[in-house]
Amino acid sequence: MLQSRDRKKNFLFLFLLIFFLSSINSQLFVKKKESLYNLNSIEVTGLDEQINTEIEKNLNFMKNTNIFFIDKEILKDHIDKYDFIEKYNIFKIYPSKIILELKQADFLAQTIKDNKVYFIGSNNNFIEIDRFHNHQNLPIVYGKFTAKEFTSFLKIIRQSKLNYNNINEIFFYPSGRIDIKNKDNLLIKFPIQNLEEAIIIINKIIKNKNFRNNLIDLRVPNQLILSNE
Repeated sequence: MLQSRDRKKNFLFLFLLIFFLSSINSQLFVKKKESLYNLNSIEVTGLDEQINTEIEKNLNFMKNTNIFFIDKEILKDHIDKYDFIEKYNIFKIYPSKIILELKQADFLAQTIKDNKVYFIGSNNNFIEIDRFHNHQNLPIVYGKFTAKEFTSFLKIIRQSKLNYNNINEIFFYPSGRIDIKNKDNLLIKFPIQNLEEAIIIINKIIKNKNFRNNLIDLRVPNQLILSNE
């Protein structure tokens, strides 16, 4: 009878021990499985190596977060802080890596705002020039305007046969009118309306072999002025 009780006690003890060890192993397994999906690598590509590294460091706070719970909107907010980025793709590489593919905006022109020089980007942003170099040949834009107003004007120019690469200066006026001066010192004064039609006329004038003036004035409707200033 005593031996039977001892056996029951031993059996109960072994059962509890196995249950306890199984619970510990289960918890360790769950923790190990969860940690397997913790973010431990962020790779940024597409920009200058120095800028890629800078962005990677600024995103280090996301490491050790479960990759399933990483919010792409948070990544977007941090990417949007860089005014020179135009497009991006975010890839989650399971179990523990994120790759950001970034595309830099094209620099279309330069302008001056509050005594500082900026690029006008294809992403409709004014981009601080400090970290970029070797873009001295871009046209300079004067006046008060939004980056979107400029890119809208540029779209019309590029859809025409007018050579944008030959433009040296662009002037935006409060009335909404625009002038351009090219590298041959030719000043063109556009009308406020019917810009596309005005460009067609200008192209015909410039291609004329007898054209020798340095001013084309189309500000007044149905009137063309050619002169030398």
